[in-house]
Amino acid sequence: MTALNRNPQNTNFLQPTKFLLTFDRVGAMQYFCQMVNLPGIALDDIDRPTPFVNLYSPGTKLTYNPLNITFIVDEDLVTWQNLQKWMNEIANPEGFEGRNKNPSDNVSDATLTILTNLNNSNLRIYYHNVFPTSISDIDFDTKLSADDIITASATFRYDYYEILTA
Repeated sequence: MTALNRNPQNTNFLQPTKFLLTFDRVGAMQYFCQMVNLPGIALDDIDRPTPFVNLYSPGTKLTYNPLNITFIVDEDLVTWQNLQKWMNEIANPEGFEGRNKNPSDNVSDATLTILTNLNNSNLRIYYHNVFPTSISDIDFDTKLSADDIITASATFRYDYYEILTA
């Protein structure tokens, strides 16, 4: 859009089902992921008090919200177990021997690919140095039918993300 032409070039709406999430460390996530968020960002502000009103200036520190996903749990628990193993390698409950010695082994990169309405790659959100902070419970329930799908959720932190054109 220019100042003379306020009409957008692309009038197609973003669709909530047009995405792929890939982790370098958790390969099956691309197939089983059902929901992912594009995390928000907050910029701190600097308070400048005056005798009459507090004025604010933009700060210099960004805070990224967590990356949250929901995924289908397969009957072998592959994706859930991969995340659980990853967390144990970061902070093994049995002691230091089972933990990764190299901090770079504790993180992975992840990419959220946003697709067009024709399923072509449009944008890629590249997350740097991702690591899991929680995975949800898996609830078994005899009141549900065999057709109900068990899902789990996971939360990740990362250094920052970049939005790249595909």
